[in-house]
Amino acid sequence: MMNCQNKKNYGFTILELTVSAGLLAALAVSAISIMIAVSKAQTSVERSQSAIDNIRFSLELITKEMRVGTDYASFSCSGFSGITFTTSAGDTRIYYLDTAQKQIMRSKTNDCDDAVQFTSEEIQVERFGVILRGHESAMEDGQPWATISLRVTVPDPKGTSGFSMDLQTSVVQRIRDYY
Repeated sequence: MMNCQNKKNYGFTILELTVSAGLLAALAVSAISIMIAVSKAQTSVERSQSAIDNIRFSLELITKEMRVGTDYASFSCSGFSGITFTTSAGDTRIYYLDTAQKQIMRSKTNDCDDAVQFTSEEIQVERFGVILRGHESAMEDGQPWATISLRVTVPDPKGTSGFSMDLQTSVVQRIRDYY
């Protein structure tokens, strides 16, 4: 006959299984919450970086054209202000801020009928300012240069967050204008 007290018990009790399952579930929920938060942060960072890259690329294209252009002048079209100049190919180039669309527009004619959107839909340009210097014939140097300043907002599609940034650059004309 077998003695019940000498019998070894193997396995876990229901209480032990319930507690371990609860702890495992709590850890899984925590890990999933962290992964979701990291994924959202990564998406936000990628969206922001894409917008920054877009506006920097747009500004770089404008400055490259301006460096080899001539005849810088302030420009106004339908209440929008910007800059006009002659490209190295002899074409007229105009950049201005369309305040209704909050986009920088690019045009080849003074009436702006052929203007096309130059910046990405994912950004909103709040300010596009151009200050011209050195282009007057009375200046000692006479070397034209322009300072371009931008204020750009990147809205969050969900409306939870977004950011704004200010950019500024100066462009010196490589070819001198002789008056």
